Amino acid sequence: MDGPIGIQDLATNENFHEAPLADIAPGVVSTWRSVLRNWLVQDSPYIAMLLLALFGVTFHMPATYWVVLTPLFGVICVASGWHHFERQEDRLQLAYTQALSWLALIFTIYVLYNNVVQGVLNSSATSLAMMALLALGTFVAGLQSRVWRICAVGGILLLAVPAMGWLEQSALLIAIVILAIVAVGFLTWWVGQRQWGSARRT
Repeated sequence: MDGPIGIQDLATNENFHEAPLADIAPGVVSTWRSVLRNWLVQDSPYIAMLLLALFGVTFHMPATYWVVLTPLFGVICVASGWHHFERQEDRLQLAYTQALSWLALIFTIYVLYNNVVQGVLNSSATSLAMMALLALGTFVAGLQSRVWRICAVGGILLLAVPAMGWLEQSALLIAIVILAIVAVGFLTWWVGQRQWGSARRT
């Protein structure tokens, strides 16, 4: 015969408070891990573009660094924008346009790091000028490839030029700015995913 539930019964009852919490907590943790993993995989090329450019300016990397970095930016732009074009002719035109644009930037890097120009500009001014050129090239490449994230990377890099000059290239403040950029990017992606999921359910 069932009687009133006592305190000991509540303590030993497996279906009381602890069981649902134990079942829910791992699900929440795994969901957040999945969201974070998907975001890092999806937006990792754009985060890498930001970090590599800021690294080059902060540590006054030589022309070789920028010459290697520039084609990498071009490959990311072509790969990101490839699926936005349905016809093969449009995709090939995207590849040709991107190749010519980034080759022009490489030639500009050669001019900027020429001995004559280096006699006028110091290393800090050269790095900031290089970042401004890279920001402009990245923004234009984002427009050509129809990828708004690449345009955002170019805009952030352009805004970082005067900011880094004002901050006098403080490593701590630059790290804080980078973390803020990554956090804003993650929140933007997460909100977009929630809206997309809500639209699918309706």
